Amino acid sequence: MNFKIVVASAPECDQIDDNLEKYNELALPILQENKFESFSYAAKDSNGKLIGGCVAYSSYYYIGYVDTLWVDEEYRNQGVGSKLMDQVEKSLKDYGCSLCHLDTFSFQAPGFYEKRGYKIFGTLEHKKAGISEYFLVKDLSGETNG
Repeated sequence: MNFKIVVASAPECDQIDDNLEKYNELALPILQENKFESFSYAAKDSNGKLIGGCVAYSSYYYIGYVDTLWVDEEYRNQGVGSKLMDQVEKSLKDYGCSLCHLDTFSFQAPGFYEKRGYKIFGTLEHKKAGISEYFLVKDLSGETNG
């Protein structure tokens, strides 16, 4: 077989994603009504200023994922992040997700997530950057994962 590897164009990246989605759907039909359901929330102060937010979603098989959690430095350690996560986790659970996963770097907030019941299931050591990346999961159903 003769082939070469080249940098993919944006349309080719879309085609690659589409082809994988087709394969996935043949292997295991999508369980959700929509392939991608967003659950994103913003926290605002009394003047309407954005002070935090959480971007999360459920995709394909009711798998919850927290992509981004951010709180303005001035408002950290005041419950903003916890309230955002409470809302996202409730929305994901109400939608039908029994698990939620996320990743965070060692200089971010792994302890925050562990206090919320998330368990580390994997770690990558990025030696060049001198940081660790933690992968965490939480059972939203109330059951325990051994």
